[in-house]
Amino acid sequence: MKIEKLDENKIRIILNMDDLNAHDIDYQTFMSNSIETQSIFLDMLNTAEKEFGFNTDDCRIMIEAVALKDR
Repeated sequence: MKIEKLDENKIRIILNMDDLNAHDIDYQTFMSNSIETQSIFLDMLNTAEKEFGFNTDDCRIMIEAVALKDR
């Protein structure tokens, strides 16, 4: 997992299949609105808060997921 703080209100999180496997989740489940997916997003937001001070308390959050082929 790679997290970048783009600006005060935006971060980019890049996951690969190894990251999904580490959370015991497959691609189809990740792209759905499952409990497992929500848990991964909360973990990522907690990491972003610890590493960058990116706090989402009392905020509306927009998540854009884009699938890319491995290069």
